[in-house]
Amino acid sequence: MAFRAVHAEWGTVFAHLPDLGCGQAWEAVWKVRPPAPIACVECQHPMHAKTSERGLRFFAHAPHAPDCEIARQGESEAHHFLKLELASAAREAGAHAELEVRAPDGSWRADVLASDPAGTWRMALEAQLSPITAADITERTERMDAHGVTCCWFSDRPRPPWLGTVPSVRLVTTDGGVAVAEGLVKFVAAGWEAVPQVPVADFLRWVFTGWAGPHIPRVGLRYAQRQLAQVWTAPQYIAAEDAYLWREEQRQRDAAEQRERMKEKAARKRAGIDRKNAASRQAALARATTAAADARRVNLGLAGAQWRDKLMRRPGVPRAVAYLGARASHRRHGRDEHHRVAVGRRDRADRPGRHPCRRAFPGVRARERGGVPVAGGDASAVRDGRRSAAFRPQHTPPPEGPRRRLAHGAHPGGTGGHGRGARAPGGFPTPPAHGPARAAARHRS
Repeated sequence: MAFRAVHAEWGTVFAHLPDLGCGQAWEAVWKVRPPAPIACVECQHPMHAKTSERGLRFFAHAPHAPDCEIARQGESEAHHFLKLELASAAREAGAHAELEVRAPDGSWRADVLASDPAGTWRMALEAQLSPITAADITERTERMDAHGVTCCWFSDRPRPPWLGTVPSVRLVTTDGGVAVAEGLVKFVAAGWEAVPQVPVADFLRWVFTGWAGPHIPRVGLRYAQRQLAQVWTAPQYIAAEDAYLWREEQRQRDAAEQRERMKEKAARKRAGIDRKNAASRQAALARATTAAADARRVNLGLAGAQWRDKLMRRPGVPRAVAYLGARASHRRHGRDEHHRVAVGRRDRADRPGRHPCRRAFPGVRARERGGVPVAGGDASAVRDGRRSAAFRPQHTPPPEGPRRRLAHGAHPGGTGGHGRGARAPGGFPTPPAHGPARAAARHRS
């Protein structure tokens, strides 16, 4: 169904106009004999003037028409009426409007081409009712833009999927005519809101005069309808969005600076606390070192401290101290099975004079400092200038393994419960004896 054709004498004729756009009546081309010399604007094939059952006037191709866009796609009645509405609204807005205008190279055809009477601008008003992809409608828009023709797409479908992909609006039919229902927005406070329905003639007047234009919003749309990539709005609303974004950026910068200041303050406070803690630890360590030195001087004297240092450098002494420390740690953590069994019994190994250090190293006594046994020399021996057996090199004892564990109640320095018996090389205790051997050991002791 076509509504435009070319008359051999009158030029372009329009079926929807009362005078066909050339001062002639419809009856001059409808049901005349011979047929009126009208042809298709696309393929130049002869056409006939016809009227539908509802009284709609249009042009149809004669039989055996070639394959052309108008013959292949045709035009629906709704599409034709929407084009008429757009052309009428454009003329009401003060523009010159033409229907079915083709590009000079044939790359595009506008449903309605509105232009300034002075020829300063041209705008295509496209009525799109049939399904179309966003890629296709974008390509058609770009072809028109390449020729200096802006474009706006219109549809009266409830939810066209391409709405907002290109400059476009959705129309609705009201009692007062066709109005814009979606796509025209304004910026209020901190977001975009839809404006009340506006007659399409007023909308086109705003567009033609520059009071409204396409815009890509940077702030979300605050209304129940979907988000659109492109909208129509006034320049003052675009400026309001820019001001809002500037304020938001400033607020975010201030907040970031405030956070940085708080972090720096916390870091300075933490550093001060760390410095105080380090100074406190250093002072405590100094006090402890001084107290330990004073204790050594009080207990041993200067000469005794020198002899003790020399003693600790003798071969075998550090190993004995390590042995005592491991033994105490083993007891403290409860890993000595025999010791756990004998909790309620009297441990003869703990009697004075029975300490393993004294039995292994005569003249050397063990002391408990901070829960760890340490060895100390005999002060009287130091004063008298005598050397005990502890100062003689000892043999390195074999490593203690599972078979070297002491029996219940046995003292490290003996073979039985009384802590008496033979010693292994190096002064370390041998495994406890049992049965007759244990009785013999007791008898010898």
